[in-house]
Amino acid sequence: MVVLAFAAVPAQAAVISKSTTGAAGRAVYIKNGDWDLFARDPLTDGHCARWQERAPGGSSWSWKGNSICTSSEGWAAFARSGYSYRICRTGIGNCSSVATLP
Repeated sequence: MVVLAFAAVPAQAAVISKSTTGAAGRAVYIKNGDWDLFARDPLTDGHCARWQERAPGGSSWSWKGNSICTSSEGWAAFARSGYSYRICRTGIGNCSSVATLP
């Protein structure tokens, strides 16, 4: 007997994209509730793209992972299902809308 298991994340949610002026990011589903976060910042004004994370039920945001300061997309961090994320520009304070990872 062969048993196949599939992730509970729907196919259309396998990649979630977020952006704000000068910063863009993608959350890519890996497996078992784990995600990879990628970011890029094409502006050359000394600021960088970086993700922020908020725990389920939490009210405060914390910086997550690496700052990416180039127009080439780079890996920024691991992420977890159930947590909320947004891409921001360091030193500027503008952030994207929020995505809660399924």
